[in-house]
Amino acid sequence: MKPQKKLTKTNGKPANDGTKLAQIYNAAARIICDKGFDAMTMNDIAQAVGMTKAGVYHYINGKKDMLFAVMSFGMDSLDRAVIEPAREISDPELRLRTIIYNHAQLITKGSNPITIVVDEMAGLSALHRRKINQRKRLYFDLIRDTLNQLQEQDKLREVDTTVAAFSVLGMLLWISRWYHPDGRLDSEATSDEILKLALGSVLRPSSRATKKS
Repeated sequence: MKPQKKLTKTNGKPANDGTKLAQIYNAAARIICDKGFDAMTMNDIAQAVGMTKAGVYHYINGKKDMLFAVMSFGMDSLDRAVIEPAREISDPELRLRTIIYNHAQLITKGSNPITIVVDEMAGLSALHRRKINQRKRLYFDLIRDTLNQLQEQDKLREVDTTVAAFSVLGMLLWISRWYHPDGRLDSEATSDEILKLALGSVLRPSSRATKKS
């Protein structure tokens, strides 16, 4: 069931996965997921990354700016792991498979920053909220345009593509609510199950049967 293009680790701005700044962003995202943005403190972040509070402020200006930076980091990760590989694929069915599988991999391998993009938008300034919403919209449009192409090829069930795109996104974003890395299914197995469920809800059976054979 895995698509031909798999998740690959790449570097990018504003931080790659090996930097201290990335550690701060990931720690902040974990704390926000557990406690919520309002309850999080800069001391929480400092303790999580083994730094002083002053040391954390060396990397970020303050709590409000940090939320936008963490969300931007999450969207950068989504761009590298999901959106950019998908845009290189001309076949819409393989593109959809790649989007679903790679996004599921991103979440199950611990990308909390992408999770809070949905939950904590109210904590952003109006300008920052607009910027994140623009990036989210580009991703949504990629999924819906892919579904529209499948509809034109008569490979899609009789569903509204806008509703279907929101539903696929909702399935992917909800993974972080229930997935545990020490559970019965590992990241790859969970991603395979999500892929089967998502495709089964939007693709015609004949299309899925052809792909398996």
